[in-house]
Amino acid sequence: MPFTAINLSKKMIASLNRQHFYDPSEIQLRVIPKALKGENLLIQSATGTGKTLCFVIPIIEQIDLKNQNVQAIVVAPTRELAQQIFDTFVAFNKDYPELKVRLFKSGTERENSTKGLSVAPHVIIGTPGRLADIFDQNILNLTFVKTVVLDEADMLLKEGFFPDIDRFVLRINHHQFLVCSATLEANLGHELEKYIGADQLVINEEIMTSSSVEHLLVDIGHQDVNHAVLSMIKEINPYLLLIFASKKETANKVYEFLKSNGQPAGLLTGDLSARERKNVLKRVKNGEIYYLVCSDMAARGLDIEDVTDIINVDLPENLDFYYHRAGRTGRFGKEGKCYTFYNNERTSKPLQLQSQGVKFKYLVLRDGKLTLGHEIAKPHPVSKKKDTALDQKIRKVVNLSKGKNKKVKPGYKKKVREEVKKVKQQHRREIIKQDIRRQRVERYKRENRQNG
Repeated sequence: MPFTAINLSKKMIASLNRQHFYDPSEIQLRVIPKALKGENLLIQSATGTGKTLCFVIPIIEQIDLKNQNVQAIVVAPTRELAQQIFDTFVAFNKDYPELKVRLFKSGTERENSTKGLSVAPHVIIGTPGRLADIFDQNILNLTFVKTVVLDEADMLLKEGFFPDIDRFVLRINHHQFLVCSATLEANLGHELEKYIGADQLVINEEIMTSSSVEHLLVDIGHQDVNHAVLSMIKEINPYLLLIFASKKETANKVYEFLKSNGQPAGLLTGDLSARERKNVLKRVKNGEIYYLVCSDMAARGLDIEDVTDIINVDLPENLDFYYHRAGRTGRFGKEGKCYTFYNNERTSKPLQLQSQGVKFKYLVLRDGKLTLGHEIAKPHPVSKKKDTALDQKIRKVVNLSKGKNKKVKPGYKKKVREEVKKVKQQHRREIIKQDIRRQRVERYKRENRQNG
């Protein structure tokens, strides 16, 4: 179904076609008509399905170009993601030359950020802290803001950015709210109620990553991770590979090892300055880097074209990040592969992902060669020991000692020890009494048999 099936202007359709966008993705087809009506939307969809255009297109369509005031604000958690969103808007400038878009991101000088604001942009894009700082200066009139977008909203929540967002969003009245993310946590909805109320609409695609991504578990045994990565590179011969590590220390070691072995590798972590990260991404785009080693926070939401393969040297503590990692490949219908290292001592997280619906293929990496592997054997359930009467009494004593609010009171441990001792003594006396009663009953029975 082409974009002409959506109620868009001829100018917008021509601009999309010029940028080689002819057919909307499923999520664009479902979201854009509702966004054009001004509805508040919580948008969850697989990474790589075109969520950015879900808000860029409606914003541009509804901008009053003659009104020189801010009419839309887009908030992104990282500088790189803010830059990518800005670039998406700028791509429409050839067809919308009057459209003014301004980027504010952390890592830039405050004085430089405010230059040129005598004429307000129609759209402002930025990171939360920088936007809050700009709006606190009261340079810009927010009266005409129609739309506020939170991109990668779950990351904004986890990183504690909502206090900064509150500083300006709560000052804006009667605006449309669009929230985008590949994953949406339950507590995010509660956080958003103060902006859009409890009657929010959720557009939710079930899949977390594109169906064109193949998920593979690679048993590396106990071999060194660095050597395993190098062996994988030689085996799969990727066009553009992203290598993910949960810890920056691990990412640094993998990067240094690849560089020392003459591989065209780059590093993208939160420790890099804005200029360094921009330079790394430029080198990737120019074809100077084929293997980019990343931390989760640095690469979240990045749209790097033509990533063919992903290697996870480990799995993140928060498994939501797995879907963001895997979503860097297989974008817009292209095929991609996501490899994850494990061994027989690291199976709990792969099994959790399986239980969430990820269908893995199994490989073994030995002596630099990949061969077919076997499905992970699920551990046998451990039968729980039934509580004895004594266990139940002790637990009751412990809970009562904490109090109704479950907070530990002064002298808690000493009091518990004394109470538990009393319970055990009482329990022991009960056992003795029961034994005496049992012996007495048996004696009566014997006497009755003898007299009978």
